[in-house]
Order: sequence, then C-alpha cells, then structure tokens
Amino acid sequence: MVGDVGVDVLVEPLVPPVRGADVPARIRTCPGGAGANTAAWLVHLGADVTLVARVGDDASGRAAAADLTAAGVRPAVAVDPHAPTCTVVVLLDGDRTMASDRGAAARLVPDDLPRLDGADHLHLSGYVLLDPSSRAAGLSALAAARAAGLSTSVDPQAAPALTDEFRTWVRDVDLLLPNADELRALGGADGVLDVVGAVVATAGADGATWEDATGRWAVASPPVEPVDTTGAGDAFDAGLLVARLRGAGPEDALRAGCRAGGAAVARLGARPPVGAARRATDTRSGRPS
Repeated sequence: MVGDVGVDVLVEPLVPPVRGADVPARIRTCPGGAGANTAAWLVHLGADVTLVARVGDDASGRAAAADLTAAGVRPAVAVDPHAPTCTVVVLLDGDRTMASDRGAAARLVPDDLPRLDGADHLHLSGYVLLDPSSRAAGLSALAAARAAGLSTSVDPQAAPALTDEFRTWVRDVDLLLPNADELRALGGADGVLDVVGAVVATAGADGATWEDATGRWAVASPPVEPVDTTGAGDAFDAGLLVARLRGAGPEDALRAGCRAGGAAVARLGARPPVGAARRATDTRSGRPS
C-alpha cells in the first residue's frame, strides 16, 4: 500500500481548554500516519503488507520505520534529507481535532514506488492524491497497479479537500472507501459509481454501507465504549480489505471492517498493540491476502 507514516501527538485536556490559557493535559506520542495505521491493522488481521512512504532523516523517521518493522509491515520507506517526518497533533476533547504537518510525506515521488512483483492489491491513502506535491506518486501507483492487473482501493481521507477533480484521479478504482462526510462532498454514491466499482461508506457508530452496480448492503457497528476514534477508519479499511480479498461478499466484508474499526475505537492510539499483531501473524494459516 501507499500512504503516510508519521507520529501522532495525542492531547487530552484534563479540564476544558481555555483560549489563551495553560491547562493541564495528558499528552502521549504514538506511531501514526493513515497509511501506516492501515498497514499495521492489515498485518494484525493476517495480511502480508509492504508500505510505500517517505519519512524525514530524523529520529522520528527512524522510529517510525522501526515501529512498522516491529508490527510486521515491510517498510519501503524513502528518507528525505530536507523535510521532517509527518506529525499530527490530535486534540481529544470530546471530539477529535487534528493539526497536520505532512512534512516528508508530502514529497513522495513516483521514483519512490517499488515494483509490484507478488502483490495482489494496492490500497492508496487519499492524502497522497490530495496534496499536489505527492499526487504524481499516487497516480503512478494506481496506474502501475492497473497495468499489473491488481485490484485497487482508495480512502479519500479529507472531506474539505475533495473536489470534482478527485473523481478523475480515482477513475477505475475497484473500491472507494469514504466516510459519510467525504461521501457527501463527492455528491453521494451516485456521484462516483460511474467511475469506481463500489463505494463503501462508514458512518461511525451508525455502521457502514456498500453500494455497487448490483445493489446496496448496510450493517450496524458493534457496540463499543469509545476511547479514541483516531485511526478507526484506517482499521475499518484493513478489516474490510482482508475479508474481501479472502472472498467475502459485501455484507461479510462490511462486518469485518466494522469489527476492526470498533477494536481501534476501544483503545488509545491508531494502531493495534504490537504483541497482538505478532500473535495474529504467528497464528494465521495459509497465504495471506
């Protein structure tokens, strides 16, 4: 897959924030980046994954690559000597507000993409397409996947940045994976089904839907006590893709995605615990998708 890898700084105020004042908070630093999160959940669920990304020549970048390896992901990570590793500050105050600096991730280029030998699916984080400086790499990845006969999926990632032009970038993608806000920004499923094979939309606690030329399916999310919604969509993508690539139909794939998203919401941070990922890798049977 192709996407961002970076660092999440989680800020949980202990009292309501006051503009212009200093308030106590719990602050934690966790591995992050939408692409890296999805890759870690994919491995946790039994898939064999290579993540293509770009990090800075700094301690954060080296730690990010090490975290991926520890999670069982094969990092195909270019090191950028001129930009820092992607960092996202996440404010957890009953909602989730993020301030992002893509840094080196925004400088991903087509030459960073490895050959697709042995791959069967390409998943692309929409952040790569939405940023003009990395868009060529995203488009090249999709074109190479189509030429190699791989199935493809894209998560749009950021509703405010979606325009009509986005539809041209994802033309012929097999699965488009927006959340409800992103789907509205794209004009609803009818606004994109003429260019993609299927639209799989998440709606948080309200579950998820699958629409394609043959019908529509909907499932509810499992009940969960939310701890941190960061990375829930990334985990959903992983759950759905693993199930689908193993032959699941739309409804079963949706349920698998919702289970993975629920597992992410129930823990702090955007990734599964490394120990759990290792156990899942050790106990899986057969060749992973």
